[in-house]
Amino acid sequence: GAIGAIGRPSAAQQPAGSPAAVRAPGEAHVRPGDRIVLRVWREASLSDTVTVDQNGDVVLPRLGPYSVTSHAIGSLQDSLRRRYAEFLRNPSIEVTVLRRIGVHGEVKQPNLYWVDVTMTLRDVIAQAGGVSEDGNANDVVIVRGGTRLKVSRWELGGPFASDLESGDQIVVGRRSWLSRNALAAVSALGVVVSIFVTVLSSP
Repeated sequence: GAIGAIGRPSAAQQPAGSPAAVRAPGEAHVRPGDRIVLRVWREASLSDTVTVDQNGDVVLPRLGPYSVTSHAIGSLQDSLRRRYAEFLRNPSIEVTVLRRIGVHGEVKQPNLYWVDVTMTLRDVIAQAGGVSEDGNANDVVIVRGGTRLKVSRWELGGPFASDLESGDQIVVGRRSWLSRNALAAVSALGVVVSIFVTVLSSP
């Protein structure tokens, strides 16, 4: 599927740069626009948060410019540990990759969010407060460039944020007027029927 469990659209529907198959978060690659949070234990001066530029590079403390888009997310931490081991003894390093995702439409807190690549789409929507009362959980699309991809079964968890790209927009649609006002519609219908019955039964 183009983006995890998105109902598996054909190759022609897949946006540029989308993975060909569902992968574990660690197998996806770091991409331009992502944010990398580097924590080096007991080395505050080496810990930093950097954004991947359009060339796929970041500037890291002591290492300088460093290309990261050639790395799978799961291997980046090991790669940086080896580089920092050149001047630190047994460095303890933690690397977190975040993607900048917009969550819009019928959610309680629409905004731009930095989301961990290990989060599922359900987690991302929950971070935006979840689907609003007027929202339609069956009408969720991911907008990438000019491409809109409908997401199916996202409430079961997937796809992972690693299958998204920084700059993607998640849009939750609105329920129809009738479904949002079903109680009022039924109530109004009851009033109309009662008036009709009253008119018919009057002498």
